[in-house]
Amino acid sequence: MLKMIVEMADTPSKQQQGLMFRNKLGEDSGMAFKFSTPKVLNFWNLNTYIPLDIAFISPENKIIKITNIEPISKSKSVKTVSSDTDCLMAIEANLDFFSENGIKIGDKIDLERNEIGETVVTFKKVEGK
Repeated sequence: MLKMIVEMADTPSKQQQGLMFRNKLGEDSGMAFKFSTPKVLNFWNLNTYIPLDIAFISPENKIIKITNIEPISKSKSVKTVSSDTDCLMAIEANLDFFSENGIKIGDKIDLERNEIGETVVTFKKVEGK
């Protein structure tokens, strides 16, 4: 099972800030956006300097879509990506993180805290997909 240390964006201000103004993201690091109720999620590249993958997570903790978003420096304009259905979470990671690690639509995630208080996402393969 693959694990990733994430920063939690679980308040409106943290969700609005996201990974804006960052110049790098650790290799096995990311940001998890957790919402109180399921909804269609929209993310934009405003002030985003890192190329990112985004996995959209259903209320059942299942990955239902993986997409990417270019940094503003490459796209030259603000772009938006959205989940296709209601989601409770999204996880941002470095571009190609999910494909390079064999993480696919249908896989599940678990969130937990490790012994030093960091939030850890564990990606679990779903058999028979």
